[in-house]
Amino acid sequence: MRKNLTRAILAALALFIAAPVYADGPGDGGPNVAAPPVRAAPVTPPANATTAPPEGRTGIIPLGNDGLSLNVPAGYRFYSAEEAQAFLQRARQSAPSGVTYGLIARRGDDIRAAGTWATVVSYDAIGYVQPETASGLSDTTFEDQVREARTNQNRRFESFAADPSFTADTPYLVWAENVAAPGGAGGKDLRYEQKILGRDGVACMSSIGSADQMPQMAAAAAELRGMLTFPEGKRHSDFDAAVDQVSAYSVPGLVTGVPAAEPQAVADANTTGGTGQTAFGGLAGYFPWIALGVIVLAGAGYLLMRRRGDDDEEEEAA
Repeated sequence: MRKNLTRAILAALALFIAAPVYADGPGDGGPNVAAPPVRAAPVTPPANATTAPPEGRTGIIPLGNDGLSLNVPAGYRFYSAEEAQAFLQRARQSAPSGVTYGLIARRGDDIRAAGTWATVVSYDAIGYVQPETASGLSDTTFEDQVREARTNQNRRFESFAADPSFTADTPYLVWAENVAAPGGAGGKDLRYEQKILGRDGVACMSSIGSADQMPQMAAAAAELRGMLTFPEGKRHSDFDAAVDQVSAYSVPGLVTGVPAAEPQAVADANTTGGTGQTAFGGLAGYFPWIALGVIVLAGAGYLLMRRRGDDDEEEEAA
């Protein structure tokens, strides 16, 4: 009797516990379909994560509206003006004067890496720079002039790493500056500058890196310079003094970045292909005609006044 009672109590307890487990409740279970998969949220890379270096270009590349172009060989790559500006910022270097068109680096070099040197390409439409003015580069105080100019420009100048050298045949100007203490300025402590003269301005190639990379920059200078082409009619030899503007910059002024206070006259008409006019550009060729016009007007005025005097004398006599 006692055993049967115990079994009955246990059976009732089991039913009481199992009832909630098997209950469906009053709600609707919905269609018998699989739940959508749970997708992980996209992972945002940290702010300091490095990205792949940009893809450079080769071949013939037009530069802006100045008619210049580059022919970049397979051993180099050309990058955008935005990449050039970013490179200058990382190197803590000022941009060249004029318009920056882009950046040239050797194939395989990561232009965003700290140890890479590269060349900023730009153009400054300052007019025709006279090669005859290059004699000022040999002035014994020229380095002091450059140092003073850099101070006024808020640029660092330690010394010349390579003295300015001008070649009149092409013509072009080359020099190198130590622009920071060794290892300073983020490791970019040297600028190797090239200025290629044209009819209406100067193309610039500014190679920026460390002092121990200067032999590489010097070895690549001629090849870099050879990539650049002025269009027909815009070469330095195409200058016409009767219509073109002579620059206020001399060859030494291309180094200092300081123009002359007064317009410069063409030094030698035989070397320009023009008539030897001054720096007033297109008006220069008209000066002789203007002078002749003044003389004619003065003569006509004199004759008119004399005739009036004769008429007055005749009236008085009458």
